[in-house]
Amino acid sequence: MNDRQSARPPARGPGGWTRRNWKRIAVGAVVLFVLASVVRSVLPALGLGGGGGGDAGNAPGAPPTSAKPKSSARLNGIQVPGAGEPLVVLNPGLVRPGGTVSVSGSGFDAGAKVDVLLSDGKAKKKVASSKVTKDGSVTASFTFPPEPSGSAKQEVTVKQRGGTKSDTAEAMLAQGVGTATISPVAGRPGSKVTLSATGFDPGEKLSVYWGRARGTPAQTLQADENGSVQKVPVQVGVGATGTTSMFVMGTKSGAAASAAFQVLGLYPSAAVKPYAIKAAQKVTFSAKGFAPGERVLIRLNSAKGPPLMAATTDAGGSFSGAGFTVPFDLTGQQALIMVGEQSRATIKTGFTILPYMPNARASAYGAQPGTSLTFYVDGYAPNEAVHVFVGRSKGGGGQLVSAFRVDGKGRAGAAGSYTVPGDAGNGVSVTLVGAKSGASATSVIKVDNSGGPVNIPPPPPYHLPKDLEK
Repeated sequence: MNDRQSARPPARGPGGWTRRNWKRIAVGAVVLFVLASVVRSVLPALGLGGGGGGDAGNAPGAPPTSAKPKSSARLNGIQVPGAGEPLVVLNPGLVRPGGTVSVSGSGFDAGAKVDVLLSDGKAKKKVASSKVTKDGSVTASFTFPPEPSGSAKQEVTVKQRGGTKSDTAEAMLAQGVGTATISPVAGRPGSKVTLSATGFDPGEKLSVYWGRARGTPAQTLQADENGSVQKVPVQVGVGATGTTSMFVMGTKSGAAASAAFQVLGLYPSAAVKPYAIKAAQKVTFSAKGFAPGERVLIRLNSAKGPPLMAATTDAGGSFSGAGFTVPFDLTGQQALIMVGEQSRATIKTGFTILPYMPNARASAYGAQPGTSLTFYVDGYAPNEAVHVFVGRSKGGGGQLVSAFRVDGKGRAGAAGSYTVPGDAGNGVSVTLVGAKSGASATSVIKVDNSGGPVNIPPPPPYHLPKDLEK
């Protein structure tokens, strides 16, 4: 071989790569594949595997796996969303031009950024932004436009950036602003102040309004022979938090007077009993700190849409005794939102729906083929039907062999019937499932050695009676 031949460059493939380069890449790929196979086979054996491990199932008497909260349910004829969805509330919900509005939200992705948008029905304008905390909540505030446009009802939307999560709450725009004096010059709705006014017709009726000058008066007064009222006690009506006006209108003369007033914010509180409850049980709640005599709209897991119910406050702005029976369709943590219909004061509280965790055992722990067994159970939902399955897995299925109904305390004794078959082997696992609650308990029956073949004809298929479907 001459020098010219030995100096010839190596052969090149497509893109200018040499055969040696292609060979190195192929060898590297094979090495990576072998390493990946070793990791996937060795790590599980060492107990270091990822999240794809097996499931040993629930041992008898162990708490069942918590169910994923349902997305919605019907309660009192109203479709309510399930827990975990984005939820936004405003405080105050009744705002005045130039006033500050606080925004509180939950159910967003931790660490995400959100934008607060104000809509007047024609366009949406970004008014604030914030960052979601580790627990999925977010807070923000913005100043309502001093000269708002559009309708008296405007929407505030909190939208997560780069995603679809969002929720909308309604802001009601207060009407009317005036200037004058009153004693004292500040107070909360429902508190007492004294009013003096002059310039009306003698003896005429005077209508008192808060934050507006029309509609149903908050109170009616009687002018004296001089057409005036002096140091008359009046109750502060509902108005937007901040500076507003009290208007006094003569029903005959049409004369008007106004007094400036600083409306202090309402900060209601609520109590729920019990805080942890099961389906088919009744949850009750009470609240205080709303405006006197106003309706409080109560919603579940949403701050908008039709209210679940309404409660009217007393002269002190409180109510009690409201509640409902918890449906089986909802599970987990629930949010309860109460909004004053006039004051728009808002309080958010909640409660937890616990799963049923029943117990079940057969009338005998051990039996021979051909033995007829019954069951003793407790911990099911009141008066629900219990379906008895053989060969049921964690995912469901199995053969229905019997059914019975528990009493008002979720208990039953010597209920149902099951005959141990001749081919039962060393044992039989029987699963008892609540038809309404979905809660289940398992009873394992040890089959004693019969000493030889047992010829027991198989029982006919079990047909579930209609009165035991639920």
